[in-house]
Amino acid sequence: MIKFLAGLILVLFTSSTFACTESESKLFLSKLQWVTEDYPPYNYLDESGHLVGAVPDILAMIYNELGIKKRGNNISVLPWARLIMYMERYPEYAAFSMVTTPERANKFRLVPLPITTRISILALTSNIDSLRDKTLGELTIAVVRGDIGQKLLSIQQNPAKQVETISAISMLEMLLRKRVDAIAYSEDVTYYQLQRLDVKKSAVTSLYLLKDDSDVNFVFHKYASNCVIELFTKELAALNRSGKLQPIWNKYIQD
Repeated sequence: MIKFLAGLILVLFTSSTFACTESESKLFLSKLQWVTEDYPPYNYLDESGHLVGAVPDILAMIYNELGIKKRGNNISVLPWARLIMYMERYPEYAAFSMVTTPERANKFRLVPLPITTRISILALTSNIDSLRDKTLGELTIAVVRGDIGQKLLSIQQNPAKQVETISAISMLEMLLRKRVDAIAYSEDVTYYQLQRLDVKKSAVTSLYLLKDDSDVNFVFHKYASNCVIELFTKELAALNRSGKLQPIWNKYIQD
């Protein structure tokens, strides 16, 4: 979904001694090493190995509007756990796209996109009736290690047994092979990944909603300058007000 960013107020978690000028902020942004994961339709590698998706397109538009040269091959696609490690350790790194949790909001500087996603426990449609007769504690749920699905299960103290995987594809393959009862993941991303596996969207159904309308964010190191964050956020909001972001979202997401 698209939500309006007019009047967006960014809560600034840290202060910085970084120079508060537009030119210095642009220079800092030009030198950032961006990292992301395979998380379609937000960001993913196409058949030619090029990074595509709604979020890298939006990032490219922000840099273009700010007059900052940034090539797409400067963005590295990493496993989620390594991405988090880099973001925790290195101030020169920035990332996308990360769903908000209280822990992440305290650990990083989050700039929300005009995009929200639903995080759910999803199961095979053929099994949904029998699973609804079970308690959560009786379920075995596959998760991507460190992903928002696992985070929400922990926050909500969900008693289901968890099976960790390293990628969405491996998690979905476990579900399709009936090695687990369900998965905890973004609905949008689940349906897109099913297409990659040549499986119809209708094969999977939401069993329980974990969180509706979760923010999807650009992510900066916790010590990133307020000036950099304000410049980036202001340009994102301006692009949304001008209606330039909706066509990008429509390009990758079809209801």
